[in-house]
Amino acid sequence: MIKHIYHYNVHSEQRYFLDKDRDLYDLIALNGNIVSHTPAGVAAFLANSGKEFYIDPQTHAFQHATIHLKRDISDKNKGEKPKYEFKPSIVKLANERLCGPFSSVIKNDHPLSYNDFVSSDKSLNKEVITCVCEGVISFQTKTILESLDDEAKEFLGDTNQLQPKFIVAPYFYLSPTLFREWLSVTIACYVETKNILSDSQVFLALVVSKEAIEEDYTHIIQALSLLKPDGILLWIDEHIEEELSKPGILRYVDFLKRLKDTTGTIYNIHGGYLSILLCHPDVNILNGVGHSVNYGENRSVVPIGGGIPMARFYFPSIHSRIRFGDASAIAVSKKLLISADEYRKSICCCRQCMELLSNSKSVDEAFFAYGESNPVVFRRRTGSIASLEYPTSASKIYAARHYLYNKAKEFYELNQSSLNDILSNLNTSYSELSPYSGDKLVSHLLSWENSLRQFIKS
Repeated sequence: MIKHIYHYNVHSEQRYFLDKDRDLYDLIALNGNIVSHTPAGVAAFLANSGKEFYIDPQTHAFQHATIHLKRDISDKNKGEKPKYEFKPSIVKLANERLCGPFSSVIKNDHPLSYNDFVSSDKSLNKEVITCVCEGVISFQTKTILESLDDEAKEFLGDTNQLQPKFIVAPYFYLSPTLFREWLSVTIACYVETKNILSDSQVFLALVVSKEAIEEDYTHIIQALSLLKPDGILLWIDEHIEEELSKPGILRYVDFLKRLKDTTGTIYNIHGGYLSILLCHPDVNILNGVGHSVNYGENRSVVPIGGGIPMARFYFPSIHSRIRFGDASAIAVSKKLLISADEYRKSICCCRQCMELLSNSKSVDEAFFAYGESNPVVFRRRTGSIASLEYPTSASKIYAARHYLYNKAKEFYELNQSSLNDILSNLNTSYSELSPYSGDKLVSHLLSWENSLRQFIKS
């Protein structure tokens, strides 16, 4: 079964996982931070959702510069200079959950090094590998349950629902410079985790740089061919599917095809519509795709800051989140807002759009609810004053629900339409929209179509 994966990052996102939205997805991906910091809250959420889940132990996070694990606690109102401290959730994750070399990162304020896993004879240190694996296994299997008192356990009854669907072995980012070294540590951790949990499903998280896919990935394939992991969680750093060239798409598909020969299950945990198409029965390379609530189809391994929030709209026929200004320009110039029927036919007929059409005085009002924003004035570091438009709380909720309904539809259509028909629709969308959007905004539709047709013929 193809798995539609939602990443659960903060408790305020619960509204998108429960009640009427429960059937939109199949599997929950919990980040280690939230499990470590609020395990009882996570337990209550999982009990309400009734869904399978896995826990990302986030071991790679301790491999990067420690500034990415910190927060600025300076008082901006007093003009204080930035002052950084480790985030409490990170401290708890490292010191109380994962332990071993991870707690040393906090103590020494220094990221993990490959040498932390190596003995004096330059071989991998078996004791360190075992310590790391035992800590990561305990974190995933015990943290949530041990947060509950006897009354809560009795209320829940069957606590098996609080056990992850599979265990994720400790993993590390395969950087371009130390690619083989970190791959050897990741594989060693997988082998040891599987030895400890011989009767359980253990997944290998493969977090890799774009360079590895663009240049040479044979070493990964060779190593995993010997390993034969139960499953793979794939994350390619900053892999933006809309920006891939045709050769880039073909390399990506070939990499996945060869990766699939090493395991029965591959989930791309940060993927877009191209990856969803690779789940189609006519291709059958990927077994699932993940994303967050209205974001997360691509993600940088090392955080680079939140950036400036702006209203975005998932344009269904473009299969991409685009700036609301671009979406409205297409809708207006192509006359897609002349009637509710035209809106439903040419833009969207998801549940959120239908609610807005039903509750609004006009089609324009319904559509532009997605782009509502408030001006926020702030002072730049240079001293100058600037004003930015931030989406309103309501518009963010509308956009998120619209996004999730459309992603669910994309998964549903995999079993309802042939791949040939879906690819033909990409071509049709390009032809109809490019005169109004410009080529840059929709060119990926042709790249996806042409590349997948070439792959099928090969």
